[in-house]
Amino acid sequence: MNILLVCACGASTSILVEAMKNALTESEADWFIEAKSIQEVKESVGKYDVILMAPQIRYQRKMLEEIAAPYDIRVLDIDSVAYGTCNGEKILNSVRSL
Repeated sequence: MNILLVCACGASTSILVEAMKNALTESEADWFIEAKSIQEVKESVGKYDVILMAPQIRYQRKMLEEIAAPYDIRVLDIDSVAYGTCNGEKILNSVRSL
């Protein structure tokens, strides 16, 4: 599973990426998780299975969905509480349930 976290600058989601990596199970060891700013998404969107969108950029959902649609990539909101508390496990559970 290749997961992209997107926020305004990529900084806050970078911290969350580490929390998510720490919550991966042994069977998920090959999962790839990274963070990028919304400006960087177009350059590399095709290599991801899912895009997780930070709460502060939800207003740009339509644009992200349009970018992801040709690649059949799901765009999901990151739960605000999980984002604020850096709960990598809860965020991974939203991906695991796909």
